[in-house]
Amino acid sequence: MTTNIGAQAADAVNEKLVERQKLEQEMLAHHQDLQTLISQRNENEMVKEELEICEKESSDATIYKQVGPVLLKNDLSDATDTVEKRLEFISGEIKKIEGFISKKEGRYEELGKAIQEMQSAMQKAAVEAAKAAAQQAAS
Repeated sequence: MTTNIGAQAADAVNEKLVERQKLEQEMLAHHQDLQTLISQRNENEMVKEELEICEKESSDATIYKQVGPVLLKNDLSDATDTVEKRLEFISGEIKKIEGFISKKEGRYEELGKAIQEMQSAMQKAAVEAAKAAAQQAAS
């Protein structure tokens, strides 16, 4: 166990740095998930627009849904309902991930401030120790 106060302070700063780096990695993963969801939302919005065009042009339009390598017939109303539900789900997931990111960013900033304060305190302590050593050497 370390008895040196400076080493203990440095260890505490390193722990905070490691925690901050971990948060940064988590935020990066959440941002990637968010980008994927936004792409899915955009894709589904385009499908919804296409379905609306089909609905305007012909109420008895035949819609096909791809399931694996097979195309299956699907009712226009069923396809529209499915896309709308998918959009609701994706929007909910986007909000959830944005909430996670917001919380992580807040904690990230808190850790940054704590690290700065700890480093500042360590620098002040080092200056004080150097002054004390200089005075003791001069005596």
